[in-house]
Amino acid sequence: MEAAIVAGVGPGLGASLARAFASEGFSVGLLSRRAESSEPVASQIQAMKGKALVVPVDVTDRQAAREAVAKIRSDLGTITALAYNASGFGRGAFLDLDPEVIRQSFEVGVMGAVHLAQAVIPDMLKVGHGFISLTGATASLRGRAGFAPLAIAKSSLRMLGQALAREFHPQGIHVIHVVVDGQIETPRLRAREPDRPGDTTIPPDAIADAIIHAYRQPKNAWTHEIDIRPYVERF
Repeated sequence: MEAAIVAGVGPGLGASLARAFASEGFSVGLLSRRAESSEPVASQIQAMKGKALVVPVDVTDRQAAREAVAKIRSDLGTITALAYNASGFGRGAFLDLDPEVIRQSFEVGVMGAVHLAQAVIPDMLKVGHGFISLTGATASLRGRAGFAPLAIAKSSLRMLGQALAREFHPQGIHVIHVVVDGQIETPRLRAREPDRPGDTTIPPDAIADAIIHAYRQPKNAWTHEIDIRPYVERF
């Protein structure tokens, strides 16, 4: 069985991605800082008769990330899919920002993807195929006032995706970047805004479905970038 890694697993998009890859027949390695973020998702996959492994890890730690990948490879099999959904945030008036906030957002938003991609791409090259998705945001394209840390990280992740696609598409590894232009429906958002109309947020399963659609594309009809937003979102 081939394995997929989902980094940044929680009750929103990470969980949807994990279930979606499990439905495609992958065994799934679930990466999050805390095991309790991933354990409910692992239980859901196991209830689907799938195989899931929870690996708590800080993906900004290069050695820890590589060890997590090695454990997933050993327990689940050759890794041929990676969904990078981890994201730093950080916001505030620019002149008041601690540079450490910017650095940490960049480490989570970009360097974690670098560490994991370097660890899994050799598996993909060995078997001649692979799939990598990178979760972007509105900030991938536009830097809003007060959101410099997020904009720096997300725009850099987009450029990483382009560089990986141009280097590895010819070698059979499909790389996509997803601009999530709007708020994702999550339990936290719903608790904060209980009266918000449901059609103004993006269902995480819908994003995962779009990513799986890209995963299924034949190699002579690959998409690199998609954008997803609610119909009410201005763009």
